[in-house]
Amino acid sequence: MYVCHCNVVTDRDVLESIANGARCVADVARETGAGRTCGNCISSLRELVCQHCPVGAERRTEEHAAERELGVAGAAR
Repeated sequence: MYVCHCNVVTDRDVLESIANGARCVADVARETGAGRTCGNCISSLRELVCQHCPVGAERRTEEHAAERELGVAGAAR
């Protein structure tokens, strides 16, 4: 699927960029050219990066572990 129509960047291009070390939207934009013309694809880029970036996945796992330790609404047990 096309993520950036202006620069003809697909979701596969974005995922390949992440696999090659991109860790944020700016990294993906630098590598693929996506998001550099009109900017309408930035939210799609952000979503893909958040879903597939290993650094973000580690951070989300750590946050969920901390939430479980604290319990509901952050109350200490």
